[in-house]
Amino acid sequence: MTAATYHPRTYPYQPPMVAVGSAAPEQSSGFEQLGFNVLLVFLFLAFSRIFDVKFGTLHITGIAYRVVFAMVILSRGFLISLGTPIGKALLGFTVWFGLSVPFSIWRGGSIPIFRDTWLLFSFVAFLAVPGLVSTYAQWRKVISTVAIAMFVFTIIANVFGVMENGRLFLTQGKFANPNEMAQALLMGIPLWGGLMGSAASGPKKLWAGGIMALMLFTTFRTGSRGAMIGFVGMALIYFLRAPIMDKLKFIIGGIVLFAVLVGVMPGKLVARYRTTVDDDIEDTADMDGSMRESALTSTQSRKVLLRRSIMFTFKHPLFGVGPGMFPVADDEYSKSIGLRKGQWLGTHNSYTQVSSELGIPAFICFTVAVFLSMKGPYAVYKRTVGDPRLQDMGNMALGLHYCVIIYAITIFFDYIAYSMMLPVLGGLAAALVRTADVEITRVQSTPLQVVMSPAAFHQRLGRRPVGIQPTF
Repeated sequence: MTAATYHPRTYPYQPPMVAVGSAAPEQSSGFEQLGFNVLLVFLFLAFSRIFDVKFGTLHITGIAYRVVFAMVILSRGFLISLGTPIGKALLGFTVWFGLSVPFSIWRGGSIPIFRDTWLLFSFVAFLAVPGLVSTYAQWRKVISTVAIAMFVFTIIANVFGVMENGRLFLTQGKFANPNEMAQALLMGIPLWGGLMGSAASGPKKLWAGGIMALMLFTTFRTGSRGAMIGFVGMALIYFLRAPIMDKLKFIIGGIVLFAVLVGVMPGKLVARYRTTVDDDIEDTADMDGSMRESALTSTQSRKVLLRRSIMFTFKHPLFGVGPGMFPVADDEYSKSIGLRKGQWLGTHNSYTQVSSELGIPAFICFTVAVFLSMKGPYAVYKRTVGDPRLQDMGNMALGLHYCVIIYAITIFFDYIAYSMMLPVLGGLAAALVRTADVEITRVQSTPLQVVMSPAAFHQRLGRRPVGIQPTF
């Protein structure tokens, strides 16, 4: 996966084949290495969701989390995490999260959300990633582990998922919601795109490309219109950044992909996706009655919830209505205007979830964390462009960048602000930025080995200014 919006740097006598220096020595102690290995286990289990469908009573994910928690505290790695720009943004979000609890319309319901869902789980996940990852080599293992876990989850979704109302989802666990399942599947695509770009052989590239195709097909089986918008948004950004020739290839590939998806997807799913741009779903004859009713109800409900979440934001701008209390506030407001009850649903928008429940200051911190998580990996990518020794780092950094773009777009259509998704993505971005400087300096300190064919040599001589002769 490559895309550039500026002219890359050039290096004298850049060869087609280079000798990369030996790997940087690990700087962590045995204790820190143990914490890092347990972190790999935790992230793999958290993203693959194996125990959502089998052996859930073993509680291995919970055990791994507790070990990671202890390691990041005992190693004082949390100080490293909090010292990063993303860490400061998430710390500000956490502080305001806690301050909003006493002002909640139901403090007893808000306390567990702050304490158990965010502070002692999601926020700890962020602290662990930059805190236990000390080198770029370790970061590379972490990002590869997350990518592999998402591939395993894709297999689980296809094997154990069920289709009801024409939509794919798991019957239990975190991804019983097809929209959350679609988001997780979609974010795996750019990570595997980075792995494909770094693959050294054709079969490996083909393998990675096949996984990306499977993830995309599985994503569209969920019927998530938010995920479709997220995919289109990511593709549009990639297209705008790509060189002219790559734009042409992208258009051709996009037409082929669209034709294949429309050809293999059931007609009822195609009809559901049409409702994203056309509210007149009465003409969507391919949908059965239940799917038509679901799509109509979902569209109308989301509009009402969005308007009310914005209204609550301006009514309670400082601390919101309280963590997790939007459904309660919506119910009270619905009764006040003469309705029998509210919808008892979340905001279906993570940004207004934060603004309406925690207040505008928390919304600012949350949005800054998302922005920095996108900006950091792209800045690393730009530093690697033009240097073949850093191609792998550039590919993976760009993959993470697009992964966060997908997150930033899809959370417009789901309320998952307090989940571990942003903390882990932000942690990966912070760890990459922190370890990339040392790795780039180390790699570029090793001179490029000049390997140049006779044809390339004479071609280079032909580009020399007239009147300048070689001195050898």
